[in-house]
Amino acid sequence: MLSKRERLNKVLEGKLADRPPVTAYRHFPKEERKPEELANIMLDWQNKYDWDFIKIHPSAVFMQEVYGDIFEWETYVEEIFPKKIKKATNNDDLSIFVKKDMNNSVLKDHVEVVKLIKNGLTEDVPIFHTLFTPLTVITNMFECPFVRRHFPADRKENKIFDIIKNRKEELLKALNNITDTYIEYWKAMRKAGADGLFYAGIAWAREDYMTYEEWEEFVKQFDIKFLNEVKKDGGKIIYHTCGMTSNPQRFIDYPIDILHWDQGAGNPSIKELAKPLGKIIPMGGVDEMIFGNNKEKEIAKQTIAAVTENKDIPFILAPYCSVSIYSTEKELRAFRDNADCLLKK
Repeated sequence: MLSKRERLNKVLEGKLADRPPVTAYRHFPKEERKPEELANIMLDWQNKYDWDFIKIHPSAVFMQEVYGDIFEWETYVEEIFPKKIKKATNNDDLSIFVKKDMNNSVLKDHVEVVKLIKNGLTEDVPIFHTLFTPLTVITNMFECPFVRRHFPADRKENKIFDIIKNRKEELLKALNNITDTYIEYWKAMRKAGADGLFYAGIAWAREDYMTYEEWEEFVKQFDIKFLNEVKKDGGKIIYHTCGMTSNPQRFIDYPIDILHWDQGAGNPSIKELAKPLGKIIPMGGVDEMIFGNNKEKEIAKQTIAAVTENKDIPFILAPYCSVSIYSTEKELRAFRDNADCLLKK
């Protein structure tokens, strides 16, 4: 029996392990902001389901908090967003996005989470913290429409495209400052014991939303700058491109170790993309949208199918994205326990 780190490392080397490494993640509203609470809920999640690595799942808005938005952490909107009670800017001021250092209390809190989890583990479990591509920090703070993973989106409704057209240099400077903030933050996380990052490109690569040229200039170049620094420090990178028609094939030349995407919804399957990915390991297998609906039988079916169909491919088994906060114990067990389905035969 391989250890969790041995299993993950074997797959990252492009070799088959005893079974695919398995993980899942979700939000924990009201328990995700204070370092002790977030660390404790992550440790509980790990102890209960025995994942092969921990994907720390902080609040969806913590980088907004870094730049001055203030939230009320007892009230949530749309399940995963705490209520904003004070805006850092009322007029889309890009100058607020300066480079932050590790004196920032919010960044320090999230480094502390890594330390607390590392100290609280009873075995060696790889730890990945979470960040979003810098453009998402800006669009969230400016309250642009959030491009949801399985819902249509119209660029005409998003003012970021007007900013791209009319305030390009301001925007590029802001994105560069956020990226520089990320680099310093990553180095602190690495020192605290993080093995790598779960880095979310959200849905910016979605077909017919942002043009390819816009994506290269306002997303890719900053991703590459940051991820190269993570790689220099020996960090492992999971890149997540979210939802339907999210073009996972665009990331084949990224400096990443793992690519996580929705293998339905107009995207290629693990088998279809495994060879073009080369040394990048695919991650996914199960539709996250069925969680939280008492669908444990369907989850078990999809999990067994993913493990069986990809048994000759080194991959990581996971839902396509964050599972519902209403996911049941039976659903999560149907997923986790069937990761071992081939070993049980």
